[in-house]
Amino acid sequence: MGFLRRTIATIGVVIGCVVLAAATPRAQESPRPQPVEIPAAATVLEGIPTVRIDSTEGGTTRRVLSASEAAESRLTVGLAEERYYWTSRGNRLLQKSSSGEFTYLSSDPGHYIRFTRLNDKISYAEHVDLPSGSVTWWGELSIVVGK
Repeated sequence: MGFLRRTIATIGVVIGCVVLAAATPRAQESPRPQPVEIPAAATVLEGIPTVRIDSTEGGTTRRVLSASEAAESRLTVGLAEERYYWTSRGNRLLQKSSSGEFTYLSSDPGHYIRFTRLNDKISYAEHVDLPSGSVTWWGELSIVVGK
């Protein structure tokens, strides 16, 4: 009889844990990225990077940027007549594409901006391939309308 009671008690504990887990809010889960809709009246995309990653054959370096370094590495994309221009990189014409929750603006292979919405913020990565490696900046993007 003792074995049967322990088995039933164990089953009860397992069922209780399953019910509790199913009823527990999933606040600890990461927010799901969402695609970014760029309004028709948008005139500029502006990004302020917080992190710079330099990669070469010899290794990778991640650096948090100071306010002055972030200002020097500011991302700007101008919009005119439904075209995107990478104004912070010599007014390169950009092609827009989307894949799942990400939107891409790209010029040459290895030169792109990728962004997505996380909650109420737009997160971006600006990537540039160089002959000796690559540089990627990470930051927050703003959409300016009617400026």
